[in-house]
Amino acid sequence: MQTEKRWITAQLLFSAISEELASHRRASFTVTGMSMWPFLCHGRDQVILEEYIPGTLRKGDVVLLQTPLGNYLLHRVTRVLPDGFETTGDGNCFRDGRFPFCCIRARASAFVRKGKTIDCRSAAWRTLFAVWMALFPVRRPLFLLWGHLRPYIRHIR
Repeated sequence: MQTEKRWITAQLLFSAISEELASHRRASFTVTGMSMWPFLCHGRDQVILEEYIPGTLRKGDVVLLQTPLGNYLLHRVTRVLPDGFETTGDGNCFRDGRFPFCCIRARASAFVRKGKTIDCRSAAWRTLFAVWMALFPVRRPLFLLWGHLRPYIRHIR
């Protein structure tokens, strides 16, 4: 059975997600935007969200947050501080800044990448995420290198 994708406003989507999470159920949506590339790809991959329990935030977690301006971000926690946290998109070469804990709406428990479900808490993926976070200072050159190599890699396949 083919699933039909529909585009809806962020307000409708995140309102529905909030309702599901408030009922202690998981919620999922297809990722839009490239700020979490290379781990999550626009229009292809999905994120499965669970309720965030205050006091359980860890570096490396992916959270859905609502900024003080009302925008929604799905980004990785790169620093946990006594009064808040800092995030960075996996595909970004800049930090998002600090947010208070009250901005967190949900935590990602799994990703569906190319049809395969990936548990965000698995040791293998947490190690991969840790390596990627450590490479933050050299992301820009890595992205440039990938941009130059990508056409050749496509021809090899």
